[in-house]
Amino acid sequence: MTWKPEHTKSAAALLVLALIIVLVQRGLWKGGVFHEGRSNDFRAYHLAAQGVWQRDLVPAFRDETRPYMYPPTFAILISPLGLLSYRAALVLWTVLNALLVVYIFRRLDRMLALPLPIVARVAGFLLIYRLLESDFANGNANVTVLAIVLAGFDWARRHDAKTAGGILSVAILAKVTPVLILPWIVYRRRWNMLMGVLVGLLLLGLVLPGVVLGPGGAAHAWKTWKSVTIDHIDPTSRSYAQEPASGYEPGQSLRTLLHRLLRDSDATAHDERTVSIHLADLPKEAVDMVYLTAAAFILLLVLYAAWRRAPGARLGWRPEEIAAACAVMVLLAPISRKAHFVALWPAAVLGFEAWRLSANRLLERTGLTLWLLALVLVVGTSPGLVGRDLSTWLLAYCPMSWAALALVILVSHPRLYPRGGLRSSALGEKSCGGT
Repeated sequence: MTWKPEHTKSAAALLVLALIIVLVQRGLWKGGVFHEGRSNDFRAYHLAAQGVWQRDLVPAFRDETRPYMYPPTFAILISPLGLLSYRAALVLWTVLNALLVVYIFRRLDRMLALPLPIVARVAGFLLIYRLLESDFANGNANVTVLAIVLAGFDWARRHDAKTAGGILSVAILAKVTPVLILPWIVYRRRWNMLMGVLVGLLLLGLVLPGVVLGPGGAAHAWKTWKSVTIDHIDPTSRSYAQEPASGYEPGQSLRTLLHRLLRDSDATAHDERTVSIHLADLPKEAVDMVYLTAAAFILLLVLYAAWRRAPGARLGWRPEEIAAACAVMVLLAPISRKAHFVALWPAAVLGFEAWRLSANRLLERTGLTLWLLALVLVVGTSPGLVGRDLSTWLLAYCPMSWAALALVILVSHPRLYPRGGLRSSALGEKSCGGT
């Protein structure tokens, strides 16, 4: 039998389907569907959803086992889950996120407005699969947030910018991190989209909680959310000053990496040892200034690269801008854990195409090196491959941040992305809709 392109697509579909089934199994198993008393982070979502019906979110924020860490609006949006038992809600949540994985996999070419062959889709999926597994195992909402962000970009291209901004506001009010998409909107001068974001934040962030929880309940919920999520990274807050300098900084973001390298602090979790990898011992406030400076520099550099690629007025969102915006979002966020780097998905797929169809052999080799580096940093640090002890030590150096940086360079650098000798300004010209 002759192997045909249709056979490749069928084999890829079966592979992806099998891996998605594994994700569902991991989510249900880790969440405790098959074991009484076991739970994952979804328990916090479920407590918050129940709290909405009781018009009091504070107990969910203060829960000692699984405190709720997200804005009150997100709890309201998922409040129907609070009407179900924990197990039933977890099953529904896991299945819905699996459907979102299918949605992103199938529609990413439309979202990026760029034809993507099946090999690029599967390669990108495999690169971020470990991150998807972490998201499902922990019962998190990172796939949901990524789907909302990509849907916002897609809506801006295909329909109207104001509604697209409203969609993006939902992502911001679900996990705050997508607020780092706003610099791209300002840079692109998408004022209608920015207006949609601001209106959405007002209606969904203030009006909706005030109606559902009552004005006092909403104000108390937002104040409590700030105290449990923002204050410990705010140098002006009391809790920031009270935290020990040697304490563990969670996550895989740029901020976490700098805190582990530039001050004497615990760099590993889930063990009884204090392991430090610091190269200097600066005060905590000084490290945060270094982080803010470095984050601003990286953001400006990536925006400048986007301008170099296609200067002047542009009609729509370009594929590499969407991919870079999603990757930079989790790289620069104050706290991005491993599962949050699911947002690398667009850059992982587009980056594969970037090196594969580069303009010359040198660019192709450079791009392949960056893509494989990202693959090794994400997949090669898995406990299943290197053992738990070595994986814990490697994770101390925030390999997900390095992977994000490699993919950002791959999809952003003006010389790495041109295809087949075409000027990058002509790429995607036919698919750039109005905003």
